[in-house]
Amino acid sequence: MRIFWACCQGLMLVVLVGCGYQLSPPVSLQGVEVSVAAGIDSSVQRLLEQGPRRAEETKAGPPLSLILHEEIYTKFPIAAAAFDEATEFDVTLQWVFSLKNDRGERLLDVERITANAYLTRHNQRLVAASETEAARLMQLRAELASQLRDRIQPWLDGSRSK
Repeated sequence: MRIFWACCQGLMLVVLVGCGYQLSPPVSLQGVEVSVAAGIDSSVQRLLEQGPRRAEETKAGPPLSLILHEEIYTKFPIAAAAFDEATEFDVTLQWVFSLKNDRGERLLDVERITANAYLTRHNQRLVAASETEAARLMQLRAELASQLRDRIQPWLDGSRSK
């Protein structure tokens, strides 16, 4: 029986790898001081600051400063009727940010990145629906953090080579 389950797990792994599925690493913004505007949830700052820090960063200070100016969350119903059991929503999360070097020069002026998703709210289970919405919001934040890292990657590579 154990051999059967091991074969099933191996087959599932092959299928997932074959279709391109991969676990994304945590967002690491080494060499970046993160500053989040008031009014933005503190979990965003924790998300952006996760990952190891280098010892030389703490002595000399980070060479780059990321400023997250605004987080915009919108939710629009796309399929709803008066007596439906579920309501479909189109949710959008946007971050407005800028990037400065250690001399205070703007490398990226105010820019915006966006992530979209669909959300289904079951009208009979509102508590579970709020938990689902919170989980979807965390997924969108993780996607935006990855987009942000990709957007500032050229400056991250340049600051590490110095």
